[in-house]
Amino acid sequence: MRPTIGNKMDANTLPKRNYGLDNLKLAICLLVVTAHTMLPYTDLFYGWYFTPSLPGEKMSVNYLINTNNLLSMPIFFIVAGFFVPTSYDKQGFGTFIWKKTKRLLIPAIIMLAYCKIFIPEPIFHVWFLQMLFLFCLTYAIFRELTQWRIKEDYKLNVSLPLLTGCFLIICAVNLIIRQKYLVSHFTVLFDVFYFEPARLAQYFLSFLFGVIARRLDWFKNESKLLIIEIGVVILLYIVIRTIFLNENNYIGSRLYTIMEACAIIFSGYMIIWAFNKYMNKSTSLTASLSENSLGIYLFHVPLLYYVQNYTKSWEIYFPLKLALILLFVIGTSYLLSFLLRKSKFIRQFL
Repeated sequence: MRPTIGNKMDANTLPKRNYGLDNLKLAICLLVVTAHTMLPYTDLFYGWYFTPSLPGEKMSVNYLINTNNLLSMPIFFIVAGFFVPTSYDKQGFGTFIWKKTKRLLIPAIIMLAYCKIFIPEPIFHVWFLQMLFLFCLTYAIFRELTQWRIKEDYKLNVSLPLLTGCFLIICAVNLIIRQKYLVSHFTVLFDVFYFEPARLAQYFLSFLFGVIARRLDWFKNESKLLIIEIGVVILLYIVIRTIFLNENNYIGSRLYTIMEACAIIFSGYMIIWAFNKYMNKSTSLTASLSENSLGIYLFHVPLLYYVQNYTKSWEIYFPLKLALILLFVIGTSYLLSFLLRKSKFIRQFL
């Protein structure tokens, strides 16, 4: 990128907004809300805050939930990383850190404090915002100390071997860390910062993947041949997983690690490329929803806690009950965010 005075860039040299990734961010946010709504009604257990009591309120969607978990958060970090270099180039070190503090750290702390005071169950879904803030801080410090930039005319064409290398790095890191830490087990520091050690490095590598992808325009004009090659890799993996996953726990645990890396690099790349190519447009509805995606993410879990406990004894057709809960939570989260953002002061943080 072409530098100007200090760490900042002239806004006229910056690329136009990528609505495809905005739309992907919104889609993943809604998928996360859906997964959190469905999770208590599955056989999975992640220390959730609600347990249904009526018979028949169970769903055989474990594979769907696991797939969502594999794809959603890593791609969230990739997309977040994709937007970071441009923001830093435009704002510089101090402004960048202050804005990330207002948009990530402060909302996370406020929501965490609210949950601790008003909700008896341990709810800490804001861990994503906390981790993203730390990753952004790391990037900013690195840029400030090194003054590192990639020249504007420098491009590195992404290839299957390059993606395979990224895939193998994440596999290796996951295998090493998970000798000690279990998946879906969180650690807390100073009673404020929550993180999942088993996936911490994986999420940082996903964030870094997004940063590099933005710098080198990996999602802009990619060849169809590469996409076909990636599709073949994913198909082969699915076949191998189907054959061997249930053989024993040892193979299953190793293949789960491979599945995550595959979801992040190969599946994630295809999804981001598709949104960038075919969904790179905005409507008034998607723009409004995207602007309020942070609010939807912040508010949906406390709302789920209240709504699911309030409707716990409702003996109605279960799929209808689940759909009503989901629609109410998404709609109310959006409405709360929309109304709060009417205030110029609150809009800085939301």
